[in-house]
Amino acid sequence: MKQSLFPASSRQRGSVLIVAMMFSAIIGISLVSYMQLGRTSLKISNNALYNNAAMNLAENGLEEAMYAINQRIADPNYDWSANGWTTSSPVPAGDARRTLPSSGAYAFDQGVTGTVRVYVRGYTGSAPRIVSRATITIPRGGTIEKWVEVQLRKTSKFANGLVAKESIQFKGNNASVDSWHSKKNDDGSLRATPVNYSSAVKKDNGSVGSVSIQADAILVQNADIWGYAATGGTQPSVGAQGLIGPFGTPVNTIDPTRVSTDFSASFDAVTAPTTTNYNLGGIGTNMDLPRAGDVPHTDGVYYYEASSIDFNNKLLHIKKRSAGESSPKVVIKLTNAVTSIKIGGGSGELRIESGANLEIYAPGDITIAGNGIMNDGGLPENFQIWGTKTSGVQSIDVKGNGALSALVYAPQGSVKINGNGDVLGSIVANDITLVGNAAFHYDESLADFGGNDPFRISLWREITTAAGRNALTELNW
Repeated sequence: MKQSLFPASSRQRGSVLIVAMMFSAIIGISLVSYMQLGRTSLKISNNALYNNAAMNLAENGLEEAMYAINQRIADPNYDWSANGWTTSSPVPAGDARRTLPSSGAYAFDQGVTGTVRVYVRGYTGSAPRIVSRATITIPRGGTIEKWVEVQLRKTSKFANGLVAKESIQFKGNNASVDSWHSKKNDDGSLRATPVNYSSAVKKDNGSVGSVSIQADAILVQNADIWGYAATGGTQPSVGAQGLIGPFGTPVNTIDPTRVSTDFSASFDAVTAPTTTNYNLGGIGTNMDLPRAGDVPHTDGVYYYEASSIDFNNKLLHIKKRSAGESSPKVVIKLTNAVTSIKIGGGSGELRIESGANLEIYAPGDITIAGNGIMNDGGLPENFQIWGTKTSGVQSIDVKGNGALSALVYAPQGSVKINGNGDVLGSIVANDITLVGNAAFHYDESLADFGGNDPFRISLWREITTAAGRNALTELNW
């Protein structure tokens, strides 16, 4: 019988050794994998931590810029350059930039440092734009950057051109929206004399906003929106000949930097003034206001009350009573809650003499036809329509042969403007429809209407693509 060279006990010990070695290898691989997992988790955790840190730095830069902008409202003499901002060459006039901190860098743990660079375009204007670029530098780990852009608007009721709770619709093949600033030059300095809209002063800061989340919140169709469009939650669309963007945007194009879906606005009810100097009954014939012999209230304003303005082929004229008289301000409080204004007929007209001011408070429907409203060379703020209806629908239908230069604020208003002329000013209503080929021009000075209102954010976006960052060539970073 042949004997094994190795006794059974030796074979058993060898098997145990092999099994032990296999287990050791498995444990070793597991430990290495676990350590690698730990390092990967730590790296991911650090990246997440410093991603958040970069975003916080970017937000800090935005807050610093917004503070400076609102300080300038509270104190017109606020000196940006004395507070760490560069406002001269190589920075274009009206812009500002700075780096935080002013020297060195913010220190984090493990030798990590951070800086934030902030650029403000148009800090003297009515719609400043801020870009904040935060950089986190990690030793032996590269850098993390966050770019955030915000568009600011005043909190005035008329901080935007067209504002609606529901829809804004353009029904015309040549309708357009743009802007101009009647009181400031491009560098932010005050004009010696306010100017009316013209092609020489037009700008691409027109603004259209609806708080609605419905798909047709802003129905652009074939209109040209030279400026901004914002809704409460749905991306606007354009027709084959429509567009949203700055001057030069091709048709059938939406510039994503000019659109947002987080728009909000307040639609506070308004009440008519309680002061009444004269009761006119109803206005149904030719009438000049102020009338001969009327005297203003102690605040210099002529206050009238009437049931309604209702006539055909007649003229309601707001004018000086004599050549040497100062331009008057007239307030008309209407009381008819069904039909407040109805001006019809081929020559029916409401005319505001150059320099005069008219405010109308109306609880009922408004229809203005004929020659419509003639705000003779005046700024939109010289003619104001305030809808005081608090429930139901207030129909406001304006059509005529001339331009409409006015402010319209009617939270319950269903506003329809029909014509081929210009519409200048600002309109705030429940819904707005522009029919025909009307061109709407927003006066950017209205962002300051009603007092020194602070700015708020109307658009916030993070710039994540290389193309989006490269497009910001004006930053000179």
